[in-house]
Amino acid sequence: MAGINSADGKKWINAFVAIMSIIVGFVVIRFLEQMGEWFDLEARVNNFMVVSQALGVIVGLGTFIAIFKNKVASSHLDEVYGELTKVIWPQRDNVIKVTVGILIGLVIVSGIFVAFDFIFKNLLDLLY
Repeated sequence: MAGINSADGKKWINAFVAIMSIIVGFVVIRFLEQMGEWFDLEARVNNFMVVSQALGVIVGLGTFIAIFKNKVASSHLDEVYGELTKVIWPQRDNVIKVTVGILIGLVIVSGIFVAFDFIFKNLLDLLY
């Protein structure tokens, strides 16, 4: 996120809210489909799939509109974006070095555990 600047704030906030609204709509659709399977609503409600998808779209749009109409939520998102522009993100080289170091440490510790497991397994096989 090194390319973040404060001039692009509204664009990123709008994109975030749009994505979250789509996810909310999708969750509503999946929830209604599950309810339809459990309670056999497909047989009881005409065009159940169309109704559930329409309800998901309406809830998603309602979420999008509700967030932008709510001044507290909008100002909070503006503040969050403002704080994100102040973050000093690590350089790519540093991230790669730390990741490689962690992987090497993980391999060493895993090897130690495998060795102890092998030793104790062989000792227990000798005893039993």
